[in-house]
Amino acid sequence: MNSAAAARPLSPVEARDALLAALGEMAPIELGLQEASGCVIAAEVQSETDVPEFSLAGVDGFAVRASDIFAVSGGLPATLTIVGRALPGRPPEGTVGWGEAVRVGAGAVLPAGSDCVVRLEDCVVEGESVRILHSVPAGTNVRQAGEDMRAGQTVIPAGRKLGPPELALLAATGRMGALVYPRPRVVVLASGNGLVEPGRPAAMGQTRDATSLTLFAALRELGAIPSMGGIVADDVDALREELLNHLVTADCYIVSGRAAGNMDTLRMAVFKRGDVHPLEAGLDTRPLAYGSFEGKPFFGIPGDVPDVFTTFELFVRPAILKLMGRRDLYRPEVRAELATDLAGLPDRARYARVRVWMEDGRWRAAGMSERASTRLAAMAGSNGLALVPAGRPRRRQGESVQVMVFRPLER
Repeated sequence: MNSAAAARPLSPVEARDALLAALGEMAPIELGLQEASGCVIAAEVQSETDVPEFSLAGVDGFAVRASDIFAVSGGLPATLTIVGRALPGRPPEGTVGWGEAVRVGAGAVLPAGSDCVVRLEDCVVEGESVRILHSVPAGTNVRQAGEDMRAGQTVIPAGRKLGPPELALLAATGRMGALVYPRPRVVVLASGNGLVEPGRPAAMGQTRDATSLTLFAALRELGAIPSMGGIVADDVDALREELLNHLVTADCYIVSGRAAGNMDTLRMAVFKRGDVHPLEAGLDTRPLAYGSFEGKPFFGIPGDVPDVFTTFELFVRPAILKLMGRRDLYRPEVRAELATDLAGLPDRARYARVRVWMEDGRWRAAGMSERASTRLAAMAGSNGLALVPAGRPRRRQGESVQVMVFRPLER
């Protein structure tokens, strides 16, 4: 490989793949079913029992032998002796022999000797006997043992996110918990001597910290557990101290702002405790920094809020999802026809904020304002990021672009 090729910056996709290759999943832990909801299961789960464990009555009625009623018709009913009853949650009070029946409630264990249930409306009770008015074949109105799953059967494969159906399966097999990849606790730090917290007066030259809340909301949306670490001075010692302060409660760090854009500051802050590397993705934003601090993943995102959001969506979001054991790392993408022009750059790619919608059976996308004074409003009004490759000074109206959709498509 020649030096020119070696110096070529990675494409956005190549940079993302390089970042993901440097990360692994978090160590799995056993969590109770409530806490495991939304997590990814780390090992396949096999059913320890048949589900249901016993054959159950599917309706209220009488459990009988199909052979006792095979010739029954409306004009020629079968009269059977009632020998007991079976209620849900209790063992049956009797067994069914020839010419006998047991009254059952829906969900009750099917009495031994019976093989079907006749609906109550097809029966007439007369003292200790019951007249069966219609015949039914064996298996009618019965939920057979093992019908949902058999003992030893894999019911949830490794890598599946635990949603309501999966939790129902785990509960049905009698499990109290599951081995899952936990939700990472992500500490968000904003660096900059001129930053102030939202809600506090901002003096001349100061800026309210909107970046931390942007990252907090984005992390919570994907299922991580974010915490606001606050504002830290643009200083090596101050940054190192804040990283150490959160060491016990953090599984991962995200630092945004001025210090995050200075590789020397970051390297000195993690010196002998970790490492930091720039990730040059060939974009119109400053490089993302990534590495570790005391063995915990570390991300540095420089720039203002719109650039922070774009960098998070492209690189940090899939990285956090990988830590969580997720397989679905990427946002959905669509091919959309441009309703407006999009500006490009001669030597770098850019992701332009766009609004995407469906019109006449095809996706369409309109660019948002490019002016610095309206970038925050443009971010709030968009629902997609359109890729404008390097070397394309402008994508024209009517051309198609690849758009990453980061929230629901709305008209």
